[in-house]
Amino acid sequence: MAGNPALIIHLSLLTAAFVSTCSSFGPSAAFANNDKAPNSPSSQNSPNRAQNQSSQKNTKPRIVSLAPSNTELLCSVGAKDQIIGVSSFCDYPKEVNGITKVGTFISANLERLARLKPDLVMLVSGQEELAGKIKNHHLNAVVIDNSTLTDIGKNLKRVGELSGHCQEGREASEKFATKLQDLTIIIRKANKSPKVFYCVWPQPLMTAGKSSFIHGIITSCGGTNVAGDINVSYPRFSLERLVLSNPDLIIMPYEARNQAFMKQSPWNKLQAVRQNHVYYLPDQKNDMLSRPTLRVIKGMAWLGGIFHPELKNELATWSDTTTVGKTANHSLLPAAHNSFNNVYVRN
Repeated sequence: MAGNPALIIHLSLLTAAFVSTCSSFGPSAAFANNDKAPNSPSSQNSPNRAQNQSSQKNTKPRIVSLAPSNTELLCSVGAKDQIIGVSSFCDYPKEVNGITKVGTFISANLERLARLKPDLVMLVSGQEELAGKIKNHHLNAVVIDNSTLTDIGKNLKRVGELSGHCQEGREASEKFATKLQDLTIIIRKANKSPKVFYCVWPQPLMTAGKSSFIHGIITSCGGTNVAGDINVSYPRFSLERLVLSNPDLIIMPYEARNQAFMKQSPWNKLQAVRQNHVYYLPDQKNDMLSRPTLRVIKGMAWLGGIFHPELKNELATWSDTTTVGKTANHSLLPAAHNSFNNVYVRN
């Protein structure tokens, strides 16, 4: 599996989002430089000037999203119709599949991007170099940072601000925070805190460290991340250290399914492997843990149910009665109670 391009895709999905206020960079900022001062000669000589200014301020920015998580967040705050370009990895919700593809996680078709004339290009951390190239072409680019689980709420608010949907973003942010608070109350009832190894990629072995939103997911679901003392987002992890940590359960990427190494030493010596406590994420389009978006609510219900079987039903109810659906695009939250668990695979 070494060198598999799916690794780039998987890592690209483990990022996304940003923080600020409407006043610092509001939805009409892309148009602000074109507005002349109200008392300028041109405004005095133009009776329709005030009306034109009002029309400009009410215009929603046209946005290109070069990260799947940003695309989902934009749809969650009601800005789907403003997206005019996406990356080749943006596949959710399904309505975005017909939007013009302008790049990947590491590159962009700058000529195509220029022809689209977006008011804003949204990227995520890890794409700083690409953002620099876009800015050099005189386009407005914003890098959305995401290193903690709670950043998802902040990012919903920020994306709402950037897209001109401040109220929707603020409401979604508040409701997401409430969901995390409700989860905390449920997890307090847990009988244990299992040691968890989250495998980002098996060869070379990579995991989720303290500086990743995945770490926040594990701990919020009542687990102990065996790599939680590594202050790196997605560090390399030696097999020797994995053996020493001897996790209670292991979460593996979809691409690791049916791989022979799980039956070989030292993997087959691990407690989690021997006790059949290895779980595989589903394919990219059904994965609800790897992208920092509203769908992690469903992913966390599944993960928490694995950590604490005694709380499984309560967690399922918690995720099914999510309050973010009213603000978000309803298609972002699977409705069928059983459809979620069915896409996850147990070894």
